[in-house]
Amino acid sequence: MKVLVGVKRVIDYAVKVRVAAGGKGVDLNNVKMSMNPFCEIAVEEAVRLKEKKVATELIAVSIGPKQSAETIRTALAMGADRGIHITTDLRIDQELEPLAVAKLLQKVVEEEKVSDIAFRRLHMRRIVRDQDCVLFCEHCEHTENYENTN
Repeated sequence: MKVLVGVKRVIDYAVKVRVAAGGKGVDLNNVKMSMNPFCEIAVEEAVRLKEKKVATELIAVSIGPKQSAETIRTALAMGADRGIHITTDLRIDQELEPLAVAKLLQKVVEEEKVSDIAFRRLHMRRIVRDQDCVLFCEHCEHTENYENTN
């Protein structure tokens, strides 16, 4: 079973956020960025599935500017087998719509022939493809044909 984990580059949780000039958006200049903590949990849980031999391959995917490659490298260091980076100059937090992200991820899922289970950021797949997926997973347990998530 292939597992796809969406990983998002966000402002580091320890950084104090500043409002951009003009009052619209967040100032991202000289701000430390890191992987979303919830995405980290998803990668860790997917790695556990791989260690239990439930998953055969773990693929991390990120959509964003070229700096998002750092987030994929973090996922690779955590245990992901491969990374896919969809490059865009649009700001994920303001300009790129969730439905567009879902459609991009749907294409990745189709091309990679990913199994039914996927973590984080794929909740729009349910709308686009009418397919179940995991929105957030803190613990995942696989028994025969049933995946139990908490």
